[in-house]
Amino acid sequence: MQKLMVTWVVWDFVNALKLWARLYLMIWLAFIQFFVTAFSEIFGVLYLHSVVGIAILVLAIMNYRELMKTSAPNRVKRISKAIPAMAGLNGVIGIPLYVFTEGTIHWAITVLHLVVALAMIAQASSTATAYDMWEEKEFT
Repeated sequence: MQKLMVTWVVWDFVNALKLWARLYLMIWLAFIQFFVTAFSEIFGVLYLHSVVGIAILVLAIMNYRELMKTSAPNRVKRISKAIPAMAGLNGVIGIPLYVFTEGTIHWAITVLHLVVALAMIAQASSTATAYDMWEEKEFT
């Protein structure tokens, strides 16, 4: 029951953030994901990487839906559409990492997983910056 309460408190906090703040939050969550990966094996909490990944996917979907409701430029909306797709793809790519734990296949999947994550951070960064600039009317 306590876990459920914590989940709702976090959910309410994220929903209360303005869109520009949630866009930047997604970048930081993706960045933190690298540290989670690095330290999860040391502390024996491998599932934490998956939990943060799911949080990124949910946040990416929330951000995309909210961004589509605005009158932001279509280019920003198109860029933001790719982020949930990449987050979902990265989740699918991550599943075989549990199956193939060593060898060439594991290495290739890990590199692909990393490349998609870095691309997602780049897309999220450009979306957040462009939306923030548009909202502040810095384009005019």
